[in-house]
Amino acid sequence: MPVCLAMKTRLIYFIIALLLSIVGFELFYSFIPLTYEATAKVMGTTVRVKVSGPGAPRYAGLAIKEIKRLEKIFSKFDENSEVSLINRLAGRAPLQLSSDTAAVLKMAEDVRRASHGAFNVRFNDSSIDLGGIGKGYAVESARRLLLKKGVKSAIIDMHSSIAVIGDGWRVAIRDPRKEQGILGIVILNNGDALSTSGQYEQPSHILDPRTGKPADRCLGVTVIANDAGLADALSTAIFVLGPVSGSDLARALKVKYILVGKNGKIYDNLGPELR
Repeated sequence: MPVCLAMKTRLIYFIIALLLSIVGFELFYSFIPLTYEATAKVMGTTVRVKVSGPGAPRYAGLAIKEIKRLEKIFSKFDENSEVSLINRLAGRAPLQLSSDTAAVLKMAEDVRRASHGAFNVRFNDSSIDLGGIGKGYAVESARRLLLKKGVKSAIIDMHSSIAVIGDGWRVAIRDPRKEQGILGIVILNNGDALSTSGQYEQPSHILDPRTGKPADRCLGVTVIANDAGLADALSTAIFVLGPVSGSDLARALKVKYILVGKNGKIYDNLGPELR
């Protein structure tokens, strides 16, 4: 065999072996069972994504990437975001909304109607601020992405908004009456999402959109629902409404909740689920 042909043959064998090695590594990486946790700064807070199962590192990264994608759409602080564009051009030019913006605005409107205006992403009936629903929507979107990828066990935790895949996730609910302390532990199971609203980290940041004044009827509210975006919006709405009307809203929409009124009294429908 001529030397040139022999070298070409060896090169072909080498390339084939290299490709088989890469494919084999990818298959091995995809199917080894492991747990992986990733964190990132996004939407003004830290998100923690923990995934168990084959391909966990890749899927955790995809979840964070999805949340960052939505931040670029929803942020009112980014002049290039879709929300900023809407606020600048509202009433002056027609706009084609992305599917995510249309979906989050529809959910926000549903909660506005259900709460009789206690939740509203439009301030002064003009500018849009998705601060009361955007994190939850992003967490839910990341969860749905992981579900499509076949993930069986995961938690997406943005402190105030959490969503899980799989059963048995223990989550502590902070006691807003104390600097440190918890009201109890809840177990989140597959499909559950949790959102907490309170004034303890950022005093007076939750406003009653009907009056423009800080909401002061509650110290803290936690809602458990089957959609993180809905839970996010409802925890804010219930916080604004206060113990009586807020509890009525939670019962009407059949979501679980725990509420601490401004006098420190606890209202909830969790019962023995709160440990």
